[in-house]
Amino acid sequence: FKISNEEIVGILGKNGSGKTTILNLLTGFLKDYTGSITIKDKDIKNFSLKERAKTISYIQQARLLIPDYYCVEDFILEGRRPFRNFGFYNEEDYALLEKVIQQCFLEKYRNKYVNEISGGEFQRCVFAKALMKQCDFFLFDEPISAMDIKYQKDFFSLLTFAKQELHAAVVLSIHDINLAVTYCDRLIVMNDGKILYDGDSKKITKEILSKAFEVEISDKC
Repeated sequence: FKISNEEIVGILGKNGSGKTTILNLLTGFLKDYTGSITIKDKDIKNFSLKERAKTISYIQQARLLIPDYYCVEDFILEGRRPFRNFGFYNEEDYALLEKVIQQCFLEKYRNKYVNEISGGEFQRCVFAKALMKQCDFFLFDEPISAMDIKYQKDFFSLLTFAKQELHAAVVLSIHDINLAVTYCDRLIVMNDGKILYDGDSKKITKEILSKAFEVEISDKC
């Protein structure tokens, strides 16, 4: 399949269906596969680690282990590290930091230690760090699992911002059918490592969803 700029693609399916495997393939973390994966006409196997870090923002499901002394703005600024030798940031980096902190509504948290904030607030920090790369390819593994309804809505607003302002392609694995249909442009529905559906999120049927999740899905899901 092909993923285009200015597109939010949701990978939907039950646990163990292959969602995270697709994300790991797209990042180049998994090497043992047939066929080819290209990003901007270049095979992912030919990307150096630094080139991959500059090109792709991959936000994994597990919470990162972060030193106790890291405050929110220091953590977010780390998003510029692949572009700066030895971590020496310049005025442009700090100007971007201010912009991203405002875009992600993190002003009141900027001086707090990362380990002091909630799961939903931390996910916004992770997204802010990803935005610091200013790249146009974002991958998220179950990004809203720790968020309440408000943070979920804010998160998808940020995804829309990345899509429109950075002309980004966004791919995320997701369990919530309602959120996937509402906010994603396109859905890839998985079951046991196979793609059951790849198309417009608004055209997905309850029959396909029922088959993917192996449970009866109603029209009101």
